[in-house]
Amino acid sequence: MPVTLEQLEKRAAAIRTGGKGSVRRTVKHTHKSTGEDPKVQAVLKKLGVEPMGDIDEATLLRTDGSAFVFTKPKVQTSMQSQCLVITGNYATKSATEMAPFLAADIKKALETKA
Repeated sequence: MPVTLEQLEKRAAAIRTGGKGSVRRTVKHTHKSTGEDPKVQAVLKKLGVEPMGDIDEATLLRTDGSAFVFTKPKVQTSMQSQCLVITGNYATKSATEMAPFLAADIKKALETKA
């Protein structure tokens, strides 16, 4: 079955994004984010960081008394550049929430040294 001029115009009008005379776009390309910035990954590669073993939780204390608590973080270190990279989801907690947990962690650390 031959394709007529009317059928071609109908198909062209269906995929045209603008008005008459505009460029036709057959497929709309969407850019997918991988979740990690390639520039950041390039800098980390230059620093020579390597992943550490399985870490369940990381806590970073701030000067204002609050803390960032990372659960199941991805931790990477480099001894040569003295760099520590912690990535992942975190929650911000106040010092009053963290006090019992920190006291237990310090006590456990002191017992293992003795």
